[in-house]
Amino acid sequence: MIGKYKIIAFLTSRIQERECHKLINTLEKIFLDIDYRLFVYNCITQSDTELNETDPQISVYGLYDSDFVDAVILDSSRVGNKAVCENAVKRAREMNLPVISLGECCDGCLNIEYVHGLGIETLVDHLIKRHGIDDFHMIAGPKGNKYSDSRIEAFKTAVEKRGIPFDYDMVSYGDFWADPAVAAAKKLLELNRLPRAFVCANDQMAISVSVFLQSKGLSVPQDVIVVGYDCIDTIYSSSPTMTSACISSKTLAAMITDSLIAIFGGKAPEGYMMAAPEPVYNESCGCECGNKSDAAVLFNEQTNMFCRFQDENIILSEIAAKIQQSSSFEDIAPVIHASNLMYDMCCLIKTEYIDESMNPEESSRSENGLYLLYDSDMINYNQTKGEDFSPFTISEREIIPTLDFYLTNGRSLVFTALHYLGVSFGYVCFHFREYHVGSYYKIPQTVNMLNNALGGLINLRHKHYLLKRIEKMSGTDVLTGLYNRRGFCTEYERLTERAGGDSSLAVIMCDLDGLKYINDSFGHEEGDSAIHTVALALKSACPPEAVCTRFGGDEMLAVYPCDKNCECVRARFAEYLDKYNADSGKPYAVAASMGIYIAPKGEFPGFEDLVKKSDALMYAEKKRRKAGRQTLST
Repeated sequence: MIGKYKIIAFLTSRIQERECHKLINTLEKIFLDIDYRLFVYNCITQSDTELNETDPQISVYGLYDSDFVDAVILDSSRVGNKAVCENAVKRAREMNLPVISLGECCDGCLNIEYVHGLGIETLVDHLIKRHGIDDFHMIAGPKGNKYSDSRIEAFKTAVEKRGIPFDYDMVSYGDFWADPAVAAAKKLLELNRLPRAFVCANDQMAISVSVFLQSKGLSVPQDVIVVGYDCIDTIYSSSPTMTSACISSKTLAAMITDSLIAIFGGKAPEGYMMAAPEPVYNESCGCECGNKSDAAVLFNEQTNMFCRFQDENIILSEIAAKIQQSSSFEDIAPVIHASNLMYDMCCLIKTEYIDESMNPEESSRSENGLYLLYDSDMINYNQTKGEDFSPFTISEREIIPTLDFYLTNGRSLVFTALHYLGVSFGYVCFHFREYHVGSYYKIPQTVNMLNNALGGLINLRHKHYLLKRIEKMSGTDVLTGLYNRRGFCTEYERLTERAGGDSSLAVIMCDLDGLKYINDSFGHEEGDSAIHTVALALKSACPPEAVCTRFGGDEMLAVYPCDKNCECVRARFAEYLDKYNADSGKPYAVAASMGIYIAPKGEFPGFEDLVKKSDALMYAEKKRRKAGRQTLST
């Protein structure tokens, strides 16, 4: 629960389809009165396409947990993939959450099974009993599709029960779309095998076949009866209106709600219930229509929606281009908000993917929080106060900002994963103020744009990061981390440009004493370690703006603008090595000689001159140190 509200997680796919968002809206209205709230976790797939187990979208099914969710509804008929469904049930049961499975039967759930076959049987039975039909032909979906095959089986059972012999010549395949269905009807007409009644596996095919037959001078239903399935809105505006059948969203929502109330009251969350389709008899079978719609009005609405869809795709493409051209994630929110398309939604990215060093092709399992990239309501609220919106980080357990506000207002939350290159990197949450079909149609458009735009931006930033690293590595000595000669020359040029003509230049030269002794006595790994230590000492002793390079085996050079004596560098250098030798436990001491040269103001010698001038001073220092050691030994 969250506060007084029981939270119901609804796991589904293709929320943009009418049957799905209509059920969600019906549940939302019922839940409003009983203090339940719906969190919808949605994946985007093609029509009647099963999710794949490796699809990054299914990460959205892992966003909920038992800290705030009280029960899970698994829309298994839409999810489709058995393994995905089983994993979803397993996860919920591990949290001791009750699960209601819709459409497909899963172990450990309360299963509400869709008996679509009964709908086909009811329609066939009606045509036989009421209209005296004994000559049928079915136009099914794709061959081998399990939903289509189950409806063929139901059709076979229905005609055989009434004594009509079944033959697979009574079945054509329309792939659930208009053109293949019309092609099937056209073929039968050309072969002079037109049946007395077409039973179509969905309404789109049925309406298209009806229009085709009438274009050939045939009357529906006088010459040929046509019936469909699914009860889409256009069955009431087609001419004639189309007979169909479907599982009512009101009936299904009532079954779900009653089941949840019973489960929360102590009933075991397992077992089976059947949701039977309800027939809708209209003019295409010879019955009267009691709910006819104005075809002109519906056509106008659909034309407007289609034109708007095209315009919005153009706008979304422009937004995607602007997002990928953004110099930072902070610049993205104004770009998105300016379109007026991204309303009632927020967009969150895992904080790791804001870091350009994160490989976008690698999944992240860390819980470092979420980066709120965009929130339409928050931007609108800030604008009323004259303030700008700035992205910020929230805990993953916060889900979305201002959650309490949406719960109080009864909004359902719809979560859809953001993914790119096979990796999920965040999610979008929609929280529509009111039910509007166009809002749900827009979800795939919006999410796919953000997938490509944000995913592309993250990928582009990572490529720039890699290029910088490569550039740095090509100018850096691997052993010491100092610049190599190539890198030094580039940085030295930048340093002199910044310094101007009023600065003197300090040139520090040093090399390791006794490298041959260390290599011969303790091995080259220890020699490399000693060289690395001297490099660290040099870097530590010089100011941060110094440009340091290793240009020989154990020879190193540092330069930086300087207006005063640099002997303090020598002291810090010696102090670093003394501390290292005291703490290292090595059987040898790391020592180095240093030469310091101060170039006159405005004089910036070339690399060879730098080495030559400081080298002489460094060897003088080496000679002095050696002489000092000999004096001490005597």
